[in-house]
Formats: sequence, C-alpha cells, structure tokens
Amino acid sequence: MKKTGIGMGLLAVLLVAPFSSVSAEPEETVTVTGQHAMRVGSYKGIYRVYDRFDRLPDKAGKNLSLHFLGDILPDHAVPSEARVVLHAKEGDIPLFVGQDREMHFPRSEALLAENPPVLLTLPSNRKVQLELAIEVDPLPVPSFTKEQAVGWMGEINAAIRDFFGVILAFLAPDAHRLKIDVAPGARFEAVENGTPRLLVDNQGAVPYTFILRPQDYQNGTVFRSDRPFSMIRVKIPTDEFFTLKRKN
Repeated sequence: MKKTGIGMGLLAVLLVAPFSSVSAEPEETVTVTGQHAMRVGSYKGIYRVYDRFDRLPDKAGKNLSLHFLGDILPDHAVPSEARVVLHAKEGDIPLFVGQDREMHFPRSEALLAENPPVLLTLPSNRKVQLELAIEVDPLPVPSFTKEQAVGWMGEINAAIRDFFGVILAFLAPDAHRLKIDVAPGARFEAVENGTPRLLVDNQGAVPYTFILRPQDYQNGTVFRSDRPFSMIRVKIPTDEFFTLKRKN
C-alpha cells in the first residue's frame, strides 16, 4: 500500500494549529509606534504544542526537543524585525530577540490563564515563516553514526505509532531525513569503511542546511564535522512551516 499524506503526520500528533484559529476569535488591532499590530494567534495555541510534545512517551522524545525557528520573507531578515509579541496585560513580551532566529516562548500558568494574543507588526508585503524544528540534543563531539541517526528518526515514528495506532500509522509518512546545519567554515563528511567523502564545505558566513538520508549509507558510516554543528533536526514527515502575515 502506498503511504499518503493524510494529514496525520507529527503536526497532527502534536495537535498543532497555533496560528490557524485566528478567524474563530475577534480580530484585535493595536497601534504600536505608528504601525498597526495584527493578531495572528494566541498564547494557548502555542502552549498546547509544547505541552503535547512534552507528553510524548519517553521512548519518543528522550533525545529530542521542540523549537520554532523564524525567518522573514522574502528578504530573510531576522524575525525580531517583525515585532512578534505576546500582548500581555503586564506589557508586550517579544518572542524573537536580536539576531536570534529561535522563538523564546515563556511558559507559565499565569500567562496560560490570561491567554494573551500573539501580535505581529509587519507590512503586508512581508511575512514571517516559522519552522517547526525537532532538534537532536547537542552532541559532545561533532560526529554521529548512521545507527544514531536512524534512532533519532525512529523516535518520531514511535510517537506517530503511539498516538495513531499501528493501522493509521501505516498510512502516515515516516520521518526519514535529517537537516544538518553545518557551521560556517566547517567541512562535513561521511566516512564509509574508513574512506571519507566530503558532503559539505561551508565557506559561507552562515550555517548551511544539508538534507541527509542516512538510509543511503552503509551500516557503520560515521558522519563528522571539523566544527560543532549549529543544529541537527529531524525532518518531520509533514508540512513543517507556518506563515504569519498581515491580512490585506
């Protein structure tokens, strides 16, 4: 039977729709330094994603953590320029700061009870793209084996089976690729049977994302870099991007 995208990938596992329920609630517009901030979600919507991930069985999340990574399109500016904030009673709480592309989401019972809206201040011709990233815990040395990589992907697939059961999980796509963020100035290679093969020579000033299919390599292959990895992510088996943008 051919596996199909039936909307039951990891995002469904996490019940993730943090920004899709905007139309169900009244739209809120706030004036901020001469610009208008548009409501694009709620605190509870994002909180549920992290909470659902935390409640995955131990076997499906012991080496993994959940992150949202932001990018402003089309110019790829840092997401802090979009002023994405929680509009809380005690004041706005920025979700992106400085040059950091990772969302920093504060989790507290007080904010959960308040459920402040998520606001975005950005012209209609630009938008924030959020990537749902399942990160592998930082490695003590910048190398890993094929067997380790297969294990990380297996943890995500185990989560799908645990929540959907064997029959439904059979119809859902499996996680089978990794995103390796190779650091600036680093060389990333695969060593098979003692023979190294260069995969990435990143001579740029920013990390380079390499999509790795460990299944394409022999058992015992070692993947290594001469600098620490910026990040290793399991590519989730469904749509991993969300878009925050102003309605025209």
